[in-house]
Amino acid sequence: MKLYKGVIALAIAATVGFSLLPAEEVTGKDIFLNNKCNTCHSIKSQGIESKVGEGKYPDLSNVASNKFENDFIKKFLMKEETLDGKKHAIKFKGDDAELSKLVDWLQTLKQD
Repeated sequence: MKLYKGVIALAIAATVGFSLLPAEEVTGKDIFLNNKCNTCHSIKSQGIESKVGEGKYPDLSNVASNKFENDFIKKFLMKEETLDGKKHAIKFKGDDAELSKLVDWLQTLKQD
């Protein structure tokens, strides 16, 4: 009986302990990769290569140097805004929180 109670206590402690561990946070880079943005875009500064190869779509290693506002980038990725007369090729499929995190991360990509 004591062994049974000990096993139950250990199981409860393990369950509570695991639930108190912080969930692994999804980063902007994760969102970029999970949404297959690297199908077209590379970010060489982050070790991300484009699936279609170089030249057709811009490398985003220095995208933050363009000084676009976050709202503009969000609208562009949602095909609600144009850049150089063109809309983004594919509408972002994630939710608003993912879009915000992605854009915040993109805004950190600047090379000196």
